[in-house]
Amino acid sequence: MFLRFLEDINILPIVSVIIMSALLSVLGDSVGTKWGKKRVSIFGLRPKHTSRLITALTGAVIAVGIIGVMAALSQDVRTALFGMKMLKQQLYDLQFQLSMNERDTEQMRASLAEASASLDLTGFEIDSMRNDKLILEQEKSELEAALRVMREESSRLKREIKTLRSESVALSANILLGQTAFDEGSSREEIISGLEELKQQVRLNVLARISGQSFARLRDIPIEFDAESESKLIAEILSADIRQYVRALSAENYTAGEKQRVIVRLENGASILTYRDGMPVYRKFFDASNAKSSPEETLHIFLRELRNKVIKDGILPEPFTKNVGTLDGESFFSAVETLSRIKSPVIISAIASGDIYTEGPVVIDIVFEE
Repeated sequence: MFLRFLEDINILPIVSVIIMSALLSVLGDSVGTKWGKKRVSIFGLRPKHTSRLITALTGAVIAVGIIGVMAALSQDVRTALFGMKMLKQQLYDLQFQLSMNERDTEQMRASLAEASASLDLTGFEIDSMRNDKLILEQEKSELEAALRVMREESSRLKREIKTLRSESVALSANILLGQTAFDEGSSREEIISGLEELKQQVRLNVLARISGQSFARLRDIPIEFDAESESKLIAEILSADIRQYVRALSAENYTAGEKQRVIVRLENGASILTYRDGMPVYRKFFDASNAKSSPEETLHIFLRELRNKVIKDGILPEPFTKNVGTLDGESFFSAVETLSRIKSPVIISAIASGDIYTEGPVVIDIVFEE
């Protein structure tokens, strides 16, 4: 323990201070004795007082020497002698900084605890939201399944309602019951006569459509035309400077078994010559050697494209069926048979059979050309 204590002591400064103190003491004593024997006086003092002054000065020199040696040999002594106030100020600053850091640390710990609690709460909310999401997805799947079932049921009910309506409706609205045309310059008598013929045509078509569907006697079914609209129509035809068409359409549904009247509405418009007799209405290239469809399907497609073409050219289709004309079965199957015998590329042409005006109908002959 003692040896360890000795190892921690800085021997050189201590030894230096002892030797220098001894030397200065001896020197001061010698000077004081010498000057005392000579009875030297300084500053007018008595020799005895001069000897004491020299002794005091010697002590002061010893103290200064000790301080100088210690300061020269030890950084700690220099710091203790000359930098103590600065050390105290630094110590104070460090203590203040330490207290501030401790306060900040406490605040950070509190914030960390709050954040940890908030994180735990957020984790709980996330788990809850995940559970809610699973429940909502399950409910969504159930609702989608129920919706599919309801749609299927709705489709079935719509089909049944449509079937019931089609069975009960003897005459639907917007059925074309007849049409005629008047050239420009027609007289009132000619117009009235033409309208009477149109009314007879309407009656025959109505009776033909509802016969077998209505239990009422056919002669008891009233067919009504609006007299005011008819008068207005006659005036428009008389004042027109071009050919006019007149169409008779069913205004509303006529239900079988009910006592009601068939209401007919008339409409008119400009009748323009769209295709002349013998004019190609529609043509289409067909390569029989590379055909991917049957002749019957090919002609069906051709007639569908023909309908789109003539409607685009201004021909009025029937409002209910959207048809622009009819091709009798004999002509159609004759064309199918002819097309089935063709093995090379041909052009299928629809040739107007008579003049075709805006109101139609489109009557054609099907011709195959090389």
